[in-house]
Amino acid sequence: MIQAAFWLLTVVFVARLYLVARHNASTAFLGATGVGVVGLFCTGQIVPESTLDALIGGTNWLHLVRNLLVTAAVWLVREGVFSALSTEPETKQRVTRRPLFLAALLLAIVIPFTLQSFVPTTDAFIPETVHQPAVYVYATVYMAVLGGLGLSVLRVSIGPRDSRTVRASATVVGIGMGLMVLGCIDEIIYMSLRFAGFSSSLTDMAYLLFTPFFYSGILLTSLGLGIPPMVRLWRRLALVDRFWILVLHCKFPALKAQGERFAFAVDVLGPRPAERLYTLVIAIGDLRAAGQQAKYSPAAERALVLAQRRLTNTFEPLGLELRKRAEI
Repeated sequence: MIQAAFWLLTVVFVARLYLVARHNASTAFLGATGVGVVGLFCTGQIVPESTLDALIGGTNWLHLVRNLLVTAAVWLVREGVFSALSTEPETKQRVTRRPLFLAALLLAIVIPFTLQSFVPTTDAFIPETVHQPAVYVYATVYMAVLGGLGLSVLRVSIGPRDSRTVRASATVVGIGMGLMVLGCIDEIIYMSLRFAGFSSSLTDMAYLLFTPFFYSGILLTSLGLGIPPMVRLWRRLALVDRFWILVLHCKFPALKAQGERFAFAVDVLGPRPAERLYTLVIAIGDLRAAGQQAKYSPAAERALVLAQRRLTNTFEPLGLELRKRAEI
């Protein structure tokens, strides 16, 4: 699950980078996905954790680095969601204070970590060292910070939106943050039980539930952040329009007689495919009206109807004109 979250977030980062470069999209979401990718890389799923930790001392400092990166990523998600979705005036007024707020959160995580009795690199850092008060405070503060940030994102994300794309993205991000908050609560319960010296089936269950809750939340949050850039990229590629252009060229060979005006490669691969599809549909109607196109085969007729329906959905004002021409 952690690897799936890493690779999905990497894809989302690339898509977000494209949006920022071409369409001046939110840099907060780009930063969130970029920092998140680095944070998930530090989990040891790609390169062993011991190898990475050895580069910075070999005493579990990687654990702190990873948690700071995840905290920054969630804060950036919160920044982007608040800027894009929040309608509360006071939210806009808090924008300039947020970087300082993030610095305070990170400092609250760092201080207790530095007060522990350090041990060599271990993949089970929390279970093995949570009996230390400094480690317990460090990990509890980290989980509480993430939970608080996640709750604030959840509160803003869930609600009616005018755009279906924004609504879908916000809902998925909100659900992901909700699962992450559950993971944080579960981890705090687990650490508290271990710190108090309890070792029971409840402790084991709490330990096992953390990964499904927390990382499925990250997975869904990554998916939600990826919805807008993927939708925009899908629309820009216009693969559906290009598909119907290809079908019409195959079903109506009389178009080839029009010469370069309806060149196959230009129509399928050229810019503004929706306009090209519209021109093709109109040309087919004109051919039939002029008697240059023999009776349509059932398959060709069906393809033309579906192409017209596609255009009607894309350009609603053109629907009436297309229906009139189809009746000629």
